[in-house]
Amino acid sequence: MMLQILGVTLLLLGASAGEKERQRRHSYSGEYGSGSGTPFSYSGPDRWGPITALRIWEHCNSYLSGIQLQFGHRWGELFGAKVGKALEVTLLPREHITQISGKHYTYIYQLIISTTHGRSFFFGQPYGYSFNAVPLSRAEYLVFLTGHYSGSSLTGIAMHWAELRGRGREPAEPSGGEFPRPTQLFSLPGFASRPETRKPGPS
Repeated sequence: MMLQILGVTLLLLGASAGEKERQRRHSYSGEYGSGSGTPFSYSGPDRWGPITALRIWEHCNSYLSGIQLQFGHRWGELFGAKVGKALEVTLLPREHITQISGKHYTYIYQLIISTTHGRSFFFGQPYGYSFNAVPLSRAEYLVFLTGHYSGSSLTGIAMHWAELRGRGREPAEPSGGEFPRPTQLFSLPGFASRPETRKPGPS
């Protein structure tokens, strides 16, 4: 009898958690870029926790070649390739991504990532068509990315926004406009440490 009661209780708790997940506010932006090649998704790893860090690889004076997100304390899979210069950003406690803008054409050329702390991080070069992705609600933050890659290039990217699960790393008040350069992990031979600004393409 006790086992039956325990089983019913667990079923009710699971149903309640599933209902809360379905009611969680969410929205979607994109996909930007040509979307050619192999699809990728960080749906699944986002259950490990909120986004806490990211790595992006960029060709010298050109498009982005690879991307990797960290959820909680675990790194997700690298999509694309480790070609060119690698840049890493670690978010502060209670800091979340609120906006991603950039440039795209055949590939993803630039990403500008803004956070709840008023910080913005720049990756790549300002070439191609502009895009600007934000959630539908101020209660939503970036929870994962999807997109496409082909060889050593990112060809498409889409943003998935949602309310945070549980309490987690709750957003803090912005700390002011700060525009730091992401930390450079390494630079392969023949790649400049700071690429020169490229003339804008179509807009």
